[in-house]
Amino acid sequence: MKTLLQLAAACLITTIATATANAEGRTVARLFWQDNHDANVNYGDLKKSAQGWTLQPEPIPDFPSLDTAEQMLVQMQTDAGIIVLGIHDHAAGTVGSGWIAIDSGAVEESHGDHSHVRLKHQPSVMHTRIDTDQGNPAHVYKYGKSFVLANDSNNGFTITSASRLRKAKSLETATTFHEGGHGHITLAAIEDKVVYATWIDREGDDSGRVDVVGLGENEGKRYSIHCPTGGLHGATVNSGKVFLAPSDGICWVHADLDLSSTADSVAIHHLSLGKDTDDTPLRTGAFANLDQLVLFTAGKGNDARLCWIDAASDDPTVATLPIELADGETLTTPLAVKARGGKRLAIMFRENKLSPADDCLLIVDLDPNADKDCSDATVAADLSIGGNLIEGHSGHHEAVVLPSRREVIISNPADGTLSLISLAEQRVLETFSVGGNPSRIVAIGD
Repeated sequence: MKTLLQLAAACLITTIATATANAEGRTVARLFWQDNHDANVNYGDLKKSAQGWTLQPEPIPDFPSLDTAEQMLVQMQTDAGIIVLGIHDHAAGTVGSGWIAIDSGAVEESHGDHSHVRLKHQPSVMHTRIDTDQGNPAHVYKYGKSFVLANDSNNGFTITSASRLRKAKSLETATTFHEGGHGHITLAAIEDKVVYATWIDREGDDSGRVDVVGLGENEGKRYSIHCPTGGLHGATVNSGKVFLAPSDGICWVHADLDLSSTADSVAIHHLSLGKDTDDTPLRTGAFANLDQLVLFTAGKGNDARLCWIDAASDDPTVATLPIELADGETLTTPLAVKARGGKRLAIMFRENKLSPADDCLLIVDLDPNADKDCSDATVAADLSIGGNLIEGHSGHHEAVVLPSRREVIISNPADGTLSLISLAEQRVLETFSVGGNPSRIVAIGD
């Protein structure tokens, strides 16, 4: 009798647990978002059940406390279950800057010809390096499996990877620093081969300068090239070409994978973006990649446009889609998305610093008839969203595509919310109150 009662109790417990799990739903992704209010990072498991979507915000244990008057979180990237984000201070790195590496709790399980990502444990801080020697990073990139941080005050950049961070026994062995670039540095890297690091100078001998720095077998090799105009801010690599954003248009060069070229032998190609109504050359400041396409925004007011370049072309040209903006509105850098089923999209925000309640999310269908020709690109949706809280370089909306590629999550900093948007239905499915001022966001899952 005792055995039967124990068996019945066990079955009841299992039934209750199963019912509870079903009520909570399955986990679609684990989200991490920065909170500009207290310079913190929170997380939550986004779940879907028959009753709808849920998200419960949680703090990351042992996340370092920052001085919100002097320090701020900057860009963050993720790879193989690890998140790396930069810490920037307002005094050229003299207060304390650096980086934090977070273990997301995700583990990749191999199943022969495929693998699955499982959320095995609670997130935790793996490494923290914040001091006066880290060069005040403002940009954090991921190229291949490498995280690359621009160390502006040190005129160089730091490289690491998820594998290296997991294996590192000390902070000294977790990263490698390289000299290259100057001022507000932007970077284009081809993993273990070469990095193109920009100089911000607008005038003088270093105007338009880009340092080409060898990695791995190319270590020790380097030279510099010069774009025809300075003020460089923006760099990326696609289809064997490096794209750079000076104060006038776009420059591109063939990637020198073994550093066999010299400064004099590199051909620098220039692509004009036209001029605005004041006869000033149009420019951009950041790129996004989608297959062979390099996407970016340019211009303000009546000159605003989404642009793209087919990097695989032997003779790249700039294609544009005019975007209508109201007074005071600006366009953000696009998020490049290949949705479930292969639909290629560009997602941007129309932001108005003075009237954040009017902010909108634009979804651009880059190839409506799916013939691989983007000449018919069009704005497919214009959605009302929450507000921005722009102050300096922070407080913008951010977006991330979920691992299933069916939805995106966006942050609404002024409202303390995250919104879930269906890519197929092109509408807001749910908005979650998470408090604070959520901004940059990443998603991890299967």
